Amino acid sequence: MALEVRCPNCGSDFVLGNKDSVSNTNIKDGIAYLVPKTIRNENRTAARLEALKVAGVKVDKLQALMQGDSSLKELFDDDDPIIEEISKGGFIRNKELFRRFITAQTFRLLKDPDGWTHAVRRRYDTRYVFRQTKRELALLCKLSRKCPNDIRFNFFTLSDLKKIFVELEKYNSFHNTQEMKDSVVRRINTCSSYEQLNDCINGFIFVFRYKDCKFIPSTWLNCFKGAGAYYTLQNIIRTHNLVLPNCENMNESLKEVEGLFNEICKYPAHQRRWDLMLSLLTRAVAETHFELKW
Repeated sequence: MALEVRCPNCGSDFVLGNKDSVSNTNIKDGIAYLVPKTIRNENRTAARLEALKVAGVKVDKLQALMQGDSSLKELFDDDDPIIEEISKGGFIRNKELFRRFITAQTFRLLKDPDGWTHAVRRRYDTRYVFRQTKRELALLCKLSRKCPNDIRFNFFTLSDLKKIFVELEKYNSFHNTQEMKDSVVRRINTCSSYEQLNDCINGFIFVFRYKDCKFIPSTWLNCFKGAGAYYTLQNIIRTHNLVLPNCENMNESLKEVEGLFNEICKYPAHQRRWDLMLSLLTRAVAETHFELKW
């Protein structure tokens, strides 16, 4: 006598008792048990396609794909940008996930047993800060043309960047006289746009050279802290469906982050409490037992 059983997890059908689909295996003490052989329900595909048809979905190309008579590329036009992205990079870009280099570093810093700020000052030096600030500036130049209202402008404003470069100039060993340093500072402070500042910093007379300097500008530290916590929270919530404490679901968690972000941005740049955003990230990681990896 055959008994058909369906797995509640994967939906596979098992037939027990049919001599063609099971085999007796003798084990210790002469006890025999049946080893089921998974069989495919050929009607499952047809049923799903029929359900899609009833819902008004065109399934002509999908049917060929599900039955193994077609490839994924045949579902799309030759010039489809999605297929082009998959062919070139092997993945589809998710525009809601951003600033991954900041997120990755934030994970490293949160994992450090000596604390976030101490880890920043130990891991990063003046040369690194200068390189990353230049990178940030170049990105903001592009955004100022394409997306002038992008949220990234709330972390590194033009004023913030100018202050960072002015502070860094104090430790620039290439300009070895106070007169040279004052000239650089004046040029930086006269810039009225991201493009002007970018041209100024990349100009041939502005060469930055640092010798084993561990100085970290507080302006950069605060901006990085805010951006790191904000972007990391956003990415964790979206990719892992993370639910923050006192929130019921992912959407409420996103609103919680945005609410705190907007509250912080009400204050002038030098008074913004980005440490509150970092505190929310730290608490979320601790209370949800999220495993930090980098």
